[in-house]
Amino acid sequence: MSTGHGSRFDLNRYDLATYLVYLLAVAFFIFPIFWVLSMSLRPEGDVLTYPVQFIPDEITLAAYEQVYGPATTWLWNSTKIAVLEAIGILLVCVPAAYAFSRFEFRGRRHVLFGILLFQMISPVVIVIPMYSVMNTLGLFDTHFGLILLYIGLQVPFSTWLLKSYFDTIPDQLDDAAAIDGCSRLQTLWHVILPSMLPGIAVVIIFNFVFSWSEFVMAFTVLQSSDLFTISVGVFAFQGQYSTSWTLIAAVSILAILPLIVMFVALQRYFIRGLTEGAVKG
Repeated sequence: MSTGHGSRFDLNRYDLATYLVYLLAVAFFIFPIFWVLSMSLRPEGDVLTYPVQFIPDEITLAAYEQVYGPATTWLWNSTKIAVLEAIGILLVCVPAAYAFSRFEFRGRRHVLFGILLFQMISPVVIVIPMYSVMNTLGLFDTHFGLILLYIGLQVPFSTWLLKSYFDTIPDQLDDAAAIDGCSRLQTLWHVILPSMLPGIAVVIIFNFVFSWSEFVMAFTVLQSSDLFTISVGVFAFQGQYSTSWTLIAAVSILAILPLIVMFVALQRYFIRGLTEGAVKG
C-alpha cells in the first residue's frame, strides 16, 4: 500500500512541476502582449511615467482611432500577400515534393542537397542582389514582386516539409490508383492530397506567418506607404526625433490579432499535422 501511495504522490508532484513549467512558459510569452495592450490603451503622456502601472488609470482608444485608417490598408495588404504567397507555394512545392518523393532520377540527391543549402542562406545576405533584380525586372515597389520573392525564399523549406509528408504515404496507394486507370495527376489530386491535408495545413500556416511578419524584404522592396505591409507599417510610426509608443503599440496589437484568430481556428489541423509528421517520421 505504501508503495502505491508513494508512486501516486510522485506522479502528482511530477504533474505539479509540469504545470508550473507550462505556466511560466505561457506567462513568458503572454506578458509582453498584455504589456503592449496596456500601452496602447494609455494616453500619450502616460507611457513613460513612473512608477510603471500595468493597468493604466485612464483607458482611452485614441491611439486606435489615429492608426485605424492606415492600419486597415496595411492589414489588407498583408492578408493579400500572405494568402497569395501561400497559394503560390502550394502550386510550386506540392508537385516538386511529390516528384522528389516518388521518382528516382539522375541528380535527385544533388538537387535536394542544393535546395537544403539555399535554405541555409539568410535573407539578409541577398537583400542587395534582390533589390537590383527587382529594380531591373520592374517589380520594385509592387506586391507582385514581393510575393514572388517570398515564394522563392520559402520554396526550399516548404518542399522539404511536404516531401517528408509524401514519404509517409505508402507507394501502394499510387499503384492501386494506377490499376484503376488514374494518371499521375489524378492520383496526386484524388488519392494522395486528401491524406496530406494536415501537412498542407502546416505549410500554409508557416508560410502565412512568415509573410505576415517578414520585415527586411518588405522594407527593401516597398516604398509607397499605401503598399506597406503591417510589419513595415509598425516601423513607419518610428520617428527620427520622437516616437509615439502608444501608436506603435496599437498597430502592433492590430497586427497580432489576425494571427491569433487564424491559429485558434486552425490549431487542430496544425497540431494534428505536426503530430502525424513526428509520429510517422
